Amino acid sequence: MKKLNLLPILSIALILSLIMITYTACKKDTEITCNLSKADSAPADMSVIFKAVNTGDGAISTLTYKVGSTTKTVSNPTLPWSVTVDALDGDAISITAEGTTSDGSLTVSYDGKGAGHEIIGSDNCSHSNN
Repeated sequence: MKKLNLLPILSIALILSLIMITYTACKKDTEITCNLSKADSAPADMSVIFKAVNTGDGAISTLTYKVGSTTKTVSNPTLPWSVTVDALDGDAISITAEGTTSDGSLTVSYDGKGAGHEIIGSDNCSHSNN
């Protein structure tokens, strides 16, 4: 009776297992969630431009901006997005957003100017599948 040599079969199975483990370990996340936020206060009466932009497939699901006691929320804004709002000296200013990207970026920002003063703020999130 002939003996069956399992060593070549086990060797091939081991090599295939290692290839699959390596491939799975190198596979990158397909999508990340971005939580963006930036806040400040107006140093003088000024006009503030709030903006949201993307690259690649970045998308914002909820964007909220605040000046003083006024808060506005925009759902699924078309990017690029912007709005200009007047702020009074001492008003709290903020922008927040939630979004996702698998191969791109999201940025929210504000730029306020008035009475010789300027405030600038931004937050960014990016991800690449490369």
